[in-house]
Amino acid sequence: MLKHNLIGYIYTCNIIFEEVAKHNTRDDCWLIIHGKVYDCSKFHSLHPGEGINDQYIADHAGKDCTDLFEKFHNNDEPFEMLENAQDGKQEGIIYIGELEE
Repeated sequence: MLKHNLIGYIYTCNIIFEEVAKHNTRDDCWLIIHGKVYDCSKFHSLHPGEGINDQYIADHAGKDCTDLFEKFHNNDEPFEMLENAQDGKQEGIIYIGELEE
């Protein structure tokens, strides 16, 4: 699927878990949250949460982080950020697509 926004074009597709697992470093950091795949490679320094540093996010790169996301995010703002990413409007987070089952 191709979407256009003010930032540019967004290409989304279904992604298999094995592909996500390849993006498992700080500089190439894909995360699965609620069955959706996000590239958070540039989000480390932008994360608003206290005590969450670059390494913590990088440690979970290439994995399903839904449980951790739910554990540490108990207000609407983080969910809104993910929704914004799906529309190409969230700095530092790129929506890649749905995790293929």
